[in-house]
Amino acid sequence: MNVTYLGPSGTFTHQAVVALRPEAEAVPVADAAEALAAVESGRASYAVLPIDNSVNGVVVPTLDGLLGRPGLSIVDSVVLPISFDAWTRDPTVEPHVVVSHPHALAQCRGWIEARGLGTREAASTAAACRDLGPGEVGIGPRICGRLYDLHAVAEGVEDNAAAYTQFALVSASRLPVRADGDDGLLVSLFPDANVPGILRRLLGVLEERGVNMTNLVTRPVPSSPGHFVFLLFLSGSFTADDFEVMSSEWAALGATARALGRISPLHELAAK
Repeated sequence: MNVTYLGPSGTFTHQAVVALRPEAEAVPVADAAEALAAVESGRASYAVLPIDNSVNGVVVPTLDGLLGRPGLSIVDSVVLPISFDAWTRDPTVEPHVVVSHPHALAQCRGWIEARGLGTREAASTAAACRDLGPGEVGIGPRICGRLYDLHAVAEGVEDNAAAYTQFALVSASRLPVRADGDDGLLVSLFPDANVPGILRRLLGVLEERGVNMTNLVTRPVPSSPGHFVFLLFLSGSFTADDFEVMSSEWAALGATARALGRISPLHELAAK
């Protein structure tokens, strides 16, 4: 069994792989599209990708990747607390810039600004730490110090000590027929036409059934300018039959529904 994930080694996503499938071979890749393509082609058993963050919100590349691959679905998820340490390769050189993933830079803005340092974005927290140059400070997980032989500048430099990221385990398997506990559901709705009131009518299906929606994301349809897909994060336990009934009701209202996977709302997993 192998699992592709957003590399390089030492990212929070790498830690999520260990949490979700500790027995699997972890294979780092460059981006979400490559991780999902490996599962789609059968070269990987699973992909693990970030999907939601309590500070910066949803991770759009993951959602877009799932929307474009109808044969894949989320079968499990885990939430990890996100804490950042600051690292340098040479502690004798005065730092002038902080390097990390945009989300990490945003979550450590107070520490950075208090020191009057500039910033530079990197593809990931681990890549930032791995590729540090003179006078650069990398912000990343604690594992990066050991992996890349770095010197600690400071620990716990995040502004919000209660930050969490949810990671999705994606496979080519069909969704389980029955829900396993209160595991939530991520659903996409593609209206046939962009007409006034369509979103209100579609959400009425949830209200009539007493289903709580914890998040709503709108994504454009690249092949159809002016059209949008609605992504609904639903809380509760759903069977395949439940989803089929809701799908029929949405179809009657002029929208195509697809279950992208079983995923509990971020705040529910973080509270466990």
